[in-house]
Amino acid sequence: MLRYQDLRQYYFFDFEGFGRLVLYHRKDEAWSVLADQPRGVDRSRYYRLRAVCECSWIRCFVDGELVFSAFDERLPSGRSGVRTNTRCRLHSVTITASTKARAAFASHQDASTREWTAAGEQYPQAVLWKRIDISPWWPCSVRYGDARGAGHKELILEKDTGEGHRIICLDINTSQVQSDRTYGAARGLTRPAIHDLDGCGAEDIIGVDLAQDRLRMVSGRTGEITADVELPRTGPYRGWRNDTVGNWLHSLRVLWPCKLRVDTKGAQDLLFRDGDGAGTGYSFWSFDDKLNLQWRADAHGAWHGMYMWFCDVDGDGRDEILPGYELWDGDGKRLWTMEGAEYIEDSGGAGHIDHAAFGPISGDGGIKIGIAGSDPGFFLIDAQDGAVLRQHRYGHVQGIYAGNFRSDLPGLEMWMGDRWGTYGLLNMVSDTGEPLGRMEPDNVSQGGPAVNWSGDGEELLFLNTSEAAFGFWDAACRRVLQPICDGLPFGGLRNTIIEDVYGDARDEISYIHEGTVYIVTQDTPYPTGENIYTPTRRMDISIPGWSVAE
Repeated sequence: MLRYQDLRQYYFFDFEGFGRLVLYHRKDEAWSVLADQPRGVDRSRYYRLRAVCECSWIRCFVDGELVFSAFDERLPSGRSGVRTNTRCRLHSVTITASTKARAAFASHQDASTREWTAAGEQYPQAVLWKRIDISPWWPCSVRYGDARGAGHKELILEKDTGEGHRIICLDINTSQVQSDRTYGAARGLTRPAIHDLDGCGAEDIIGVDLAQDRLRMVSGRTGEITADVELPRTGPYRGWRNDTVGNWLHSLRVLWPCKLRVDTKGAQDLLFRDGDGAGTGYSFWSFDDKLNLQWRADAHGAWHGMYMWFCDVDGDGRDEILPGYELWDGDGKRLWTMEGAEYIEDSGGAGHIDHAAFGPISGDGGIKIGIAGSDPGFFLIDAQDGAVLRQHRYGHVQGIYAGNFRSDLPGLEMWMGDRWGTYGLLNMVSDTGEPLGRMEPDNVSQGGPAVNWSGDGEELLFLNTSEAAFGFWDAACRRVLQPICDGLPFGGLRNTIIEDVYGDARDEISYIHEGTVYIVTQDTPYPTGENIYTPTRRMDISIPGWSVAE
């Protein structure tokens, strides 16, 4: 690979099959032949391939013999490497550069460093705000919320014990235990959802008892079982006929609280779904707040995806449901199947949605859906009818996140990331699907969440997959800040929570490390009385909002 930009953009000098030598320019799905020559391959010997790049000329040699030259101006510089899609043996690889080229590279690196440093100076720096010891309960899961109905945010620790599900609530400011309770009635429940389903103010524990073939809810306030029903039977596409769906649960999250009725205080409905080990779903069931079964929906139009997404599309106060390439209403009626998705399973990849940004993406507040569709790439969908507005074949698009990454543009922008063949390639598009940016900070990431760090209305992308990628990235593909500071016994790359904890609407970075939570915040307060950006977060989307800083 010559003048490599990323895993889908480079020149490629190679043997193709057993009878052709070729030089390509690649950009995503477009492979342009710059030069080629018929040439047999003797698989019992090594060949010495050599390419010389000078300005816009590429000269290619085999065993010291010039085989062809090509002129192309599309990639003036880049990295070099080796790539193969079949079994082969490499004896050695050598990459050299002239003194002039090395000097030009060093100058470019210095200029980039200066540019990134200058861009980062406009943002608040990171400082350690809190250090909370959770070692008495470690290991455990960690989150923020209001599990017991206290009326404010607390640090919540959860762990399964032999006696039942244990939930510990800590005061964020004092680190003192506010509640430590083990729910014996939740013993044996798997795949739990912790959510205030009955509207009492305290979070309930809803889970599956596989041994008893039951779906059960335990009150977070009283600790008693408030609902206990038999699991539904299988749908038409997954499992044996009339078998319990407990034998055919989705490999990822099974229970999804949502709001399907207008006469409830909040998300007091529950979806339950089946699936396979590859992240594909086939049927889902709707239950009310007392776990009464309401209806079942089957993937007749297109297979369902790895997760589920919700948004009130028609403004009736109820969620519409996006389980995959289909939209359903709260009564279990399929509204549409995405244009062309009827045979999406034949398009390569898994044939399902990996992630989706579902909400007011459009500059006029209109609802759109940005789909990370695996091998078919990215789709931008009209949420009203499922029409495809844009498609980009960016590779196996696995992750996506919509946020206000360009405050100078209308609507929300979407960063998306690849896996499976093009690990780490990130692309950003506008609310209309127009390409805006592209980068490859490492070959691990599939993207990350939006961070409201400065409070001025422009969000940053947080990557946390390698030392090379770790930090906040702006829409110009610059790493403007690494949220590490004095007092941290590590250099980042730990489990993190991105959420406002301090209370000024800006996000904190909470690191969970070896029985301690380290909360990192901004080194400067936000001006009192000024408007501050206050987004609402849902899965894969950050929805804009503003408030007055106190």
